[in-house]
This record gives sequence, C-alpha cells and structure tokens, in this order.
Amino acid sequence: MITEIKAADNYYKLTGKIYWPLFGCEVKVRWGEGADVSTEYAEKCVSQLLNLDQSSVEPLLKASIRFFYDAERCHGEPLTFMFAFENMEYPKELNAPANILPYIIPVEMYIDREIEECYSISVFSECAWEPEHGLQWVVRNGMPLYVGGYDGLGSHDDERIYLENWRESNYLFNHLMQL
Repeated sequence: MITEIKAADNYYKLTGKIYWPLFGCEVKVRWGEGADVSTEYAEKCVSQLLNLDQSSVEPLLKASIRFFYDAERCHGEPLTFMFAFENMEYPKELNAPANILPYIIPVEMYIDREIEECYSISVFSECAWEPEHGLQWVVRNGMPLYVGGYDGLGSHDDERIYLENWRESNYLFNHLMQL
C-alpha cells in the first residue's frame, strides 16, 4: 500500500507515498517521529484512514465546511482563494458534504509513534480558505478526533488533547455555523 519507502531526510525516520481515492491523488506519508514505527504499523494506520465508511467521512467533511464558514465569517466577506485554488469558483451547495473536496488538497500524513491497537494518523492539507495554516484531520481507529487549522497536533496524543484542550478549535464540535 505505501510505496516509494525511504529514509526520511528530517525528523521522521521513514517516508513513502499512498494513493488516496477520496481525493484522487498521491499523498506523502511520514512515520516514526523520534521513535521506531514499523512499516506494517504505518500501513495499518493509513489503511484505517483510506477505508473509512461514510459515517466517518461525513463528519470530517461537515467539520471542514464549518471551518470554511467560520473563516469566512471572521474575514467578514467572501474569501479570496489563493495559490492552487486561485481560479476556483466559490463553493456551491455545501449542504452536500462531498462538494468541499475540490477545495482540499492533502499534502502529508504523519504517524508519530506505534501504540498497540491504536491506529491513528494526522493529515495536513492545503485548503482554499486557510492558505497560511491549512487543514488538519486526526483519525484514530476509524473515528474522527480532530478537524481544524493545522496546529501541529500529533497523531497519537492523548484523546483529551483533541476532545478537551483543543475543543474550541476542533470543528467536529464547533457548531457555530450549522449546516
């Protein structure tokens, strides 16, 4: 599943690539942040993300849409898209969660450490509405834990970090903008 595996040139020990059908693109994967993480374990973490059922994908997309609306509300006017999103039309019909997908480009997936029976992964993506910080998703054992601006949260932090400490910036819980 993970291809082009090689030693990383920075903090992570290994790097490779996967194809993510949800977005129709290849994404870089890094694992072993200061610790030994087997390739077999990394593949299990990636696999749980790639094989999410609709009941797990939909909350990720809806939370991403809430993040989009909140960024627009804070900006005070329709957002100006930059970089890879520059010539895109403003998103329409976001009541259908999949319509946000073209406005998200996954860049890298991270697996910090290996914990038995805990398959967790952090995904950094560029997004049309937050060109500076991007979008972060954290998924553990097939369940979304975090959706928000990329704050460098690890893949295997204690669950209370995502659910309590970062609750106000976690758009899985931030329902300021109802869909």
